[in-house]
Amino acid sequence: MALREINLIPNEILAQRHLLRHLFVWAGCLIISLSLIFGSYLYKTHVVLAKKRSLTSLKDTHSQLGARIEEIKRIKEEIERLAQQQSVLETVTRTQAYSQVLLKLADIMNENTWLTQLDIDGSKDANHDASLKLTGFSLYNEELGNFLSQLSAEPLFKAVLLKYAKETNILNQNPGESVKLIQFQIECNISRG
Repeated sequence: MALREINLIPNEILAQRHLLRHLFVWAGCLIISLSLIFGSYLYKTHVVLAKKRSLTSLKDTHSQLGARIEEIKRIKEEIERLAQQQSVLETVTRTQAYSQVLLKLADIMNENTWLTQLDIDGSKDANHDASLKLTGFSLYNEELGNFLSQLSAEPLFKAVLLKYAKETNILNQNPGESVKLIQFQIECNISRG
């Protein structure tokens, strides 16, 4: 009588157990190898490269500090230049504010008289008045006379003098047409008080 091994567990279940054992073994080997690789990567980045980074970051910090110092010097020179300009402007603008002059001129002007040039020559001496030269055009002599009388009546303007008034022809927008205008120049002084 011979002994025979009889396995009562079906072959499908045995094959499935065999497959699961192999999968667990190989999955464990894969996890161990990945954890070793990841651990060496972390060691390299946080320990070895950190020392190198501190050296390069020190050099970068030094170069950035040098750049900032240069920028501060440039800004300081710009501030000094602006302070000089401001001191020059303060000496020039210690005289009367010319915005008031422009406001008075805008109030006096009529619609048929307009300026093409306005020249204010401010005196550096506080005792002398600034001179004003107005150049422009008017459609009619009466309108120019009206402008002159209003300018003379304004206490801000002294010694109003009409230098010249001459009739000129100016080409119109339509070709071949011209318009007769009175070109004038007026000089006066601007009162400081």
